[in-house]
Amino acid sequence: MFYGLIIAMYYLDTKQHNLPHVHVKYGEMEAVFQIPEGELLEGKIPANKEKLIKAWIEIHKEDLMTNWELAVTGNAVFRIDPLKEFDMNPRVSEVKYEHPYKLILTFTNGEIKEFDFENYLNYPVYEKLKNPVFCSTVKVFLGTAVWDEDIDFAPDTLYLESKPVLETST
Repeated sequence: MFYGLIIAMYYLDTKQHNLPHVHVKYGEMEAVFQIPEGELLEGKIPANKEKLIKAWIEIHKEDLMTNWELAVTGNAVFRIDPLKEFDMNPRVSEVKYEHPYKLILTFTNGEIKEFDFENYLNYPVYEKLKNPVFCSTVKVFLGTAVWDEDIDFAPDTLYLESKPVLETST
């Protein structure tokens, strides 16, 4: 089960389709998908969910075919992992402005990194950040660095474009 989809394979289920397949239930909707191709054989599922099912079948087609052979011979099948959400980059938990045009960021995974935003200052939306006093008003909101006036950076940009802060021993 994943994303509200329940996927099942039934023992000795070769009478109607005679092809390797899985049964999918989503709310009141049901469908049957061929394996390993992922072709919709019967029923209806929303298009966005159909894409997820086809991706899952593609990722797990070898395991699905092995389970199919076990199921049609009446043998116990094994569990196949659900489709997992992609891992998001860590989000900002603390921010400090460091002149000139740098942020020291602590991320939710504990990493401390430095983000240099000087190259962004030529974009009109970031023009106010040329003022160091304004830059010092930075705060964390919803996992990213923000300033008044609706100025922010995407949290993924902050994480991916920042460089680790090297700890110095004292």
